[in-house]
Amino acid sequence: MRNNDIKNLLAHVEKSLVNIKNSYDQSLHDKDIPAFLRIDIKNVMENLRSALDYMAQDVAMTISNRKTNNTALRKKIYFPYGKNKQDYDSSIKRNLPDLETVRPDIYSLIEGIQLHTCGNAWLYDFCQILNENKHNSLSPQTRTSQKAYSVGLPGKFPAISAPAGEIIAPPGEISIDGIPVEFDLNTGIPHQTSGLEVMVTTWVSFVFQDTSIEVYPLLQIALNKIKEASRKLYEKIKEAGPIP
Repeated sequence: MRNNDIKNLLAHVEKSLVNIKNSYDQSLHDKDIPAFLRIDIKNVMENLRSALDYMAQDVAMTISNRKTNNTALRKKIYFPYGKNKQDYDSSIKRNLPDLETVRPDIYSLIEGIQLHTCGNAWLYDFCQILNENKHNSLSPQTRTSQKAYSVGLPGKFPAISAPAGEIIAPPGEISIDGIPVEFDLNTGIPHQTSGLEVMVTTWVSFVFQDTSIEVYPLLQIALNKIKEASRKLYEKIKEAGPIP
């Protein structure tokens, strides 16, 4: 079983994500994502994918009815995923064809993180993005900057918090404790007004090229979901043991 290898990989990814997040914060005013950050992201994605495939290989060993079976010699096994139920069924058939019959509990665990079951596309997005760059350097990420603001009485919790431009109101329509909130027509951000405190935050996000998928949130959710799935998988394997 590769449980310890997976734990070590995920621990390494967790540390790498801390460095990636720090680089994100330092890149607030940069025009492009730094080259070293693209490399770090690529390494994190490959380690996460390795963890998934290690899990799939151990599942294959668990459901095998041959004690000396070497799944690596039989075929390369990948963690199954799909954009929809049909794609997922095809992936299961290629990689773990006997899973639903022999270990329905593990089948349910794997299907439970698929898009068609949980409604979250993280697994499909993650695998597709990695596959598209498998033999090349990671595609450049697009950098987007957005502004948000909060406004309220000084020293108190903000009464309004919103992305710039989300609220459009004519002068005098919105007020806080009797003090009108006046919006800049160009930026959609309130003007600094006597008696009010306006805080403007500029945040930066990197998205994978030709997608709207933000890099760091995808890596973070992938780490959390894989860690959780791994823990549940090896609990099930330990409880039932391999098929004799």
